[in-house]
Amino acid sequence: MWLCAGTLPLAEPEALLGDYLNPTYAYGWPGYDTLVTNGAATLVTGDLLAPTLLEAHVDPARFGALAEMLPQLEGVGALPPGPLAEASDDDVARVAALFAVLDAEHYRRRGIRGTIVSKVLHRKRPDLIPLYDSRIDAGYRASGRIPHDPTRSWVAFMDLLCRLMREDLQREADGFADLVAFAAEKGAALSPLRVLDILVWMALEEG
Repeated sequence: MWLCAGTLPLAEPEALLGDYLNPTYAYGWPGYDTLVTNGAATLVTGDLLAPTLLEAHVDPARFGALAEMLPQLEGVGALPPGPLAEASDDDVARVAALFAVLDAEHYRRRGIRGTIVSKVLHRKRPDLIPLYDSRIDAGYRASGRIPHDPTRSWVAFMDLLCRLMREDLQREADGFADLVAFAAEKGAALSPLRVLDILVWMALEEG
């Protein structure tokens, strides 16, 4: 299996996924993925604490900033329920548009970054909205398909990232189907997109 636009080879993706799903290793599963808030696609304040389960700290100041963002983030509930692999360019643009809040300087000064916002939103559309952190960033930038541009907005960046992940999901569709089934055997109901995130994160941890 090759991820990150074909630049990250994985010889044993099932082993990486199996390690992540082993609760003795204390990774994000099952806490983050099985956290129950309102059980719907509508964001509630309880969702704002979910990033802490993936090691993205939400202190009282950040919680307050996220609460202020809710009206701008609640569009997540109107996104199509389909997977990123089948998303149209318009669907990708709608996902990326949710990250416009990150271009506001007053939120950046309060410690709100893409890692936190993506981990709030992903749980509401786990097959469509990517998780983002430094390892995802490093993996996909290494492909050269996201050129360095300090003036690029978060909306433009997430649009590029979603498109690259969509390509990976489409190219490795059979492999992801097998890995989703493998996770299900271990009691983990994961989307292909969540599996993609886990594999990149685990591979770069080892690297």
